[in-house]
Amino acid sequence: MQDRMTPAERLAAVLMGQKPDRVPVNPFILGFAAKIVNLPIGDLYADPRKSFRAQLLCAEMYGYDATPMYAYASFGAWEFGGEVGMPYEPGQSAPYIIRHPVESPEDVDKLEVPDPRKAGSIPIAMEIAKLCYENKMPVVFQAGEVLTTAANIAEPARLLRWMIRAPDVVHKLNKKVAEFFIAVAEYFTSTFGADKCMAFTGGPVESNKLINPRQFGEFVFPYMKQIHSKVLGMGVHVILEHPCSDQNANLPYYVQLRKELGWNGKYIWAFGPETPLEKQIECFGEHDIIMGNVDPPSFQFKSFEDVLALCKDNIERGIKNPSGYILGVGCELPPLAPPINVYALMKAAREYGRYQ
Repeated sequence: MQDRMTPAERLAAVLMGQKPDRVPVNPFILGFAAKIVNLPIGDLYADPRKSFRAQLLCAEMYGYDATPMYAYASFGAWEFGGEVGMPYEPGQSAPYIIRHPVESPEDVDKLEVPDPRKAGSIPIAMEIAKLCYENKMPVVFQAGEVLTTAANIAEPARLLRWMIRAPDVVHKLNKKVAEFFIAVAEYFTSTFGADKCMAFTGGPVESNKLINPRQFGEFVFPYMKQIHSKVLGMGVHVILEHPCSDQNANLPYYVQLRKELGWNGKYIWAFGPETPLEKQIECFGEHDIIMGNVDPPSFQFKSFEDVLALCKDNIERGIKNPSGYILGVGCELPPLAPPINVYALMKAAREYGRYQ
């Protein structure tokens, strides 16, 4: 079936609370785009022009509705003075940490909040953002999460121990991370205008596989609220929030966040596949867009027919959200997924996701 809207028109319709021709598709594709254009995955993260081109061509080839962006799970170590490696070797799919900048509480005391104009991957992200802006696409900047970033700075196991034995050290580090994310938001919004920007936040360390809800309330929620409040105060209208992995026990805090901020913009909630769409609609459907959460490993290991069925099921459940729905993947789409399985997203959206 032929689309009647462009990707930009389709996303704008959803953000304005209108019905597009079909459900939009955001497959959360990064490394897979490099594979499609025969580019080393390392170049996707090291070369902004090659990254932009690979992501743009992949989106054009499949017809999905996402635009280029720059983000990776190990964010924070490089930006605060550590070292990362780029994924050029077989089996590597994203930047990985070689050296953490913090190894002791004394290191946290000495740690300085970096200038975002020079910090780690931010100059690369800014170059991709400039290309998006020149092509009249949304500019996406990374604005969290604080605890995942702190774990990348200090090393996850060490940070988790400190949360029990030295919580004041974790708070001290979190405050510096929050200050940095607010500075990043100011850098991007002052460069392009807040109305052209979308904030992206998310991280796995906040997951209930690693911390409990009480710890989330102490070490995550206050800093999340601080950053989101500042970002929204700058005039940003959309936050793409990705609570990675199983965060079902943290849902009350996300609901509280939405309620206490009390703003008229939109969250796009992109929970992992562990959180049912029905629960997300119950929590956020009155105000916000729900991004579908098809199981990521299925794209690599299951058949086209199985993936198509998963996408169809996701559409039938998510399209009921009164404030809008986007078909998506519950985390980054695996770079080694068979190309035909990615087509299942588009086939499902066009066959099962049309609005009357």
